[in-house]
Amino acid sequence: MAVKKPKPYKVGDPLTPKQAKWIDEYIKTDDLTTASRNAGYSGNDKTLKSMGQQNKEKFRDLLEARRKELDEQLTKETIADLDAIYTFWTSVLNDPDARMNDRLKASEYLAKAKGAFVEKRQVQVVETDWFVDG
Repeated sequence: MAVKKPKPYKVGDPLTPKQAKWIDEYIKTDDLTTASRNAGYSGNDKTLKSMGQQNKEKFRDLLEARRKELDEQLTKETIADLDAIYTFWTSVLNDPDARMNDRLKASEYLAKAKGAFVEKRQVQVVETDWFVDG
């Protein structure tokens, strides 16, 4: 019995709902069998793993692109930029209902971020003969 080789996927080919779901499930679980089962494919574990392997080979480039897309999306949504941080600290600083400790801490963070507490120290090298090689 010959194994049916999957039709190669070309960029722009439409995905079936199961294929799209399988891609997202595989990225979440990193398990061929589980991804196939969660995407709605049926069969025993061996069959599901085989389907998953076929999909993995077929959609290799699409999987990589989707992972990059999700990484960028997570980075944008979870990492605050400096403007957002400054805005937050300023809102706490200007909130008359906030506790005074919180308002003072926000003002301190803003001042430090803007360089208000930079200490300048002058270091001077002095030649001495205090240390004698023994």
